[in-house]
Amino acid sequence: MMREYKTLKALRRGEVVDFEGVGFRAVEGELAPGDTYIAERNTGPKLLTVKYVNDEEGYVVPVETAYVFDTWECVKVEMVDEAGQP
Repeated sequence: MMREYKTLKALRRGEVVDFEGVGFRAVEGELAPGDTYIAERNTGPKLLTVKYVNDEEGYVVPVETAYVFDTWECVKVEMVDEAGQP
């Protein structure tokens, strides 16, 4: 079965995505501690906060108790209102 990454693809196309009733859009720039990001794999999207980014091995460690995702499975995001504004 192929992974679809629907949420990540939508964010990378510049779309606003709904996550549990709140809108988010992608933000330019590298992930850094404290950033909010959406990660997605076979269990669906997760809204997380960066604790640490391991650039050498290419993964992101979340603050929350969650899986460690590869950096390419993560998109830095910001919350937006109904008009798509931060």
